[in-house]
Amino acid sequence: MQVCRWWQFARATLVALALALTSSGLVSPLLPLSGTGPGVSVAEASVAAGDDRNKDKDKDKKNTKNRGDDGDEDHIAEGQVLVVDKLKDPPELILAGMDGEMLVRVLKTDEIDLNGVRPGLYVKLYGEKINEQLFEAQMIEVEND
Repeated sequence: MQVCRWWQFARATLVALALALTSSGLVSPLLPLSGTGPGVSVAEASVAAGDDRNKDKDKDKKNTKNRGDDGDEDHIAEGQVLVVDKLKDPPELILAGMDGEMLVRVLKTDEIDLNGVRPGLYVKLYGEKINEQLFEAQMIEVEND
C-alpha cells in the first residue's frame, strides 16, 4: 500500500509541474515552431496590399453583374405554347421548351391578347428565369416562320 500512495503522489506532482510550466510560458520557447527555423524566410503582408485586391474584386463584380437587358438565357425563353390560362392572375402559359415544360407567368396581363398567343404557336419571351420550370415574362414575341 505504501507503493501505491507514493506512485499517486509522484503522478500528481508531475501533472502539477507540467501544468505550471505550460501555463507560465516557460515551455513554449523550448518547442520548435512549425515551418520556421534557420534558413526559412518569412514575409509579412501589409494591410495596404489587401485593400487594393479587394477594390479590384469589387470592380470586377460590378462589371459582371447579371443585368436584365443582356439577352442571356436567364432573361430569354422560347418554345411552343401548350396551354394558355388567362383566368389566373397573372395569366399563365405552359411552354414546351428545350429543357421540357416550363410554367410562364405573364406579368403584363394584356401581352397574351395583344400578340394573339394561342396553343401551338412558337413564342420568344423576355423576362426573368426564376428556375428551370418557372419564367416570369414581361414581353412576348410570336415567331413567324
